[in-house]
Amino acid sequence: MRRRQLTSALVALLLAGVAMVVLPRHGNTDGWRDTFSPALPPPSGSHDVGVRRIRLVDHDRRDPWRPDSDRTLMVDVHYPADAGPRPLAHYALAPATTEFGFLAWAPGEEQRLGLVTDEVNWMFRTHSHEWAPPASGSFPVLVGSPPPGMMRTAYTGVAEELASHGYVVISVDHPFDAPVVDLYPTRRVIEPTDAAVTVQRLEADATRVADIAYVTKELSGLDPQLSGVLDLRRLGLFGWTGSDVDQRARLAHLPGVSGIADTTGTVGVTDTGGVPLLIVGGSPVDNHGDPTHGGWRATVTIPGAFPLSLTDDGVVLAQIAERYPRTEPVVRRDIGAVQPLAYRTVRHVLVSFFDHQLSGVPAGTFAVEPGVTVDVVSP
Repeated sequence: MRRRQLTSALVALLLAGVAMVVLPRHGNTDGWRDTFSPALPPPSGSHDVGVRRIRLVDHDRRDPWRPDSDRTLMVDVHYPADAGPRPLAHYALAPATTEFGFLAWAPGEEQRLGLVTDEVNWMFRTHSHEWAPPASGSFPVLVGSPPPGMMRTAYTGVAEELASHGYVVISVDHPFDAPVVDLYPTRRVIEPTDAAVTVQRLEADATRVADIAYVTKELSGLDPQLSGVLDLRRLGLFGWTGSDVDQRARLAHLPGVSGIADTTGTVGVTDTGGVPLLIVGGSPVDNHGDPTHGGWRATVTIPGAFPLSLTDDGVVLAQIAERYPRTEPVVRRDIGAVQPLAYRTVRHVLVSFFDHQLSGVPAGTFAVEPGVTVDVVSP
């Protein structure tokens, strides 16, 4: 017994030492007068939000960037929860990465923005409770894929909003097509420079489609505690949803998919058959499509919005630019000049779209703000 107690004490001391070495610059910065903590808008739904992270390995596929390895993915799961006293997750640290993955990402991002180390606390608290038990019920499932070059962290606030309205939201990281992917719990960090093979954009996008398809196939076995609350008959996709007609069509034909929301605004809308489609972007898209398809279509246009505007980058970078004006030129190139309107809009219209298409809420017009336009084609 005594040996076990000494071992536990030693482990605790080692962990404390690691925390002191790894996290002093970006850990708990309460009281650091010169460190700015951004904040995500609170969810507007009635549910508390839980979050957990899961590693998936597709043993039937080799990774095109590392042909010697099976394709491995990381996902965050946000869901309606009975939160209780569970702690709130940090934004950049948990659940999206461990401290090692975070430290691989933060210095480069700070340099790109023109920030000095310690000026921004990237580990500000979110509104999600770590590993909280799920709420009672049966909830539709949404799978979100961030645009190329972004991490799944960028959908934290969007996922929290959707989960608070009664959805289980799986945000997917695509290794080698994201700045950093930390393969929890192994503490292995994957960056694009770790690739053994150069992969062209067309193959990378096809791999992303295969990643999304694999996640949807594995939903029932993602987590034993969550499996009982997933309604797999009601499945939606959002974020990046294909870069050409064939990719979009493949995603539309995945079992259970009843709605697709493209929040990059970059793909035509005539390629989903009868699956309802929402396009959110910064410029108008032809949403009349092929009349033989006959599905429900809507285009929401936020003039001047960029794809990054419609992720957490929109609200987080806008706050940083306001606090540190020298970062404004880089931030404007990233997210445009339509914040916080763009971020508010994408959160609102995603809830409205999936409520109608997956949850049976009666159809109605999107209640968008001035400056935003909506074009709906209903069969």
